[in-house]
Amino acid sequence: MKVIGITGGIGSGKSLVADIMIKKHNAYLINSDTIAREQMKPGGASYKGVVDYFGEGILAGDGTIDKEKLSAIVFSDREKLLKLNSLTHPNVLKEVQKIIEEKRRSKTVPYCIIETALMIESGYDFVCDEVWYVHTPECERRKRLKQYRGYSDEQIDAIIRNQSREEDFFKRFDKVIYNDDGIWRLDEQIDKLLDKTTQISDTQ
Repeated sequence: MKVIGITGGIGSGKSLVADIMIKKHNAYLINSDTIAREQMKPGGASYKGVVDYFGEGILAGDGTIDKEKLSAIVFSDREKLLKLNSLTHPNVLKEVQKIIEEKRRSKTVPYCIIETALMIESGYDFVCDEVWYVHTPECERRKRLKQYRGYSDEQIDAIIRNQSREEDFFKRFDKVIYNDDGIWRLDEQIDKLLDKTTQISDTQ
């Protein structure tokens, strides 16, 4: 089994690449964002640490962490964003490693894919056999975020400011998928990347 990381800035098309891998290549998706959300729920691995640090002011009436309140704090203060990451990323990474080992033992899938915008910051790349960087020009990403998610320019600016820069991705990862020419082009690039890898038929 090969572990492939899929990364890129917000709006780049990571989920689309992951979807092709799942449907066409029988890959198993590990979504770090989903894991992080589960771990932030009451009783989750990250809940207590986050509440202890940021205070009960981030809680909704039912005791859950109010995502909008927390986001408003961390996206306006980089130090607090880094602190949030330090409280959550190790827990997410531990769960990611657990899932990878479970899939290796099960020998049921040829690929395990990790989708995250924070591949560099989180250290997930160290558990991947290779990482694919999904690149889309910033102007196109902004257009998508406004059209499909309803984000304002201010929201987009804050998110992009707190994610790795394009040059950082290019320096770190040499396997690049360019998402600027339709789904057929994505399909073609994925096939080429998979052809370059050593496929292990008897998954480990």
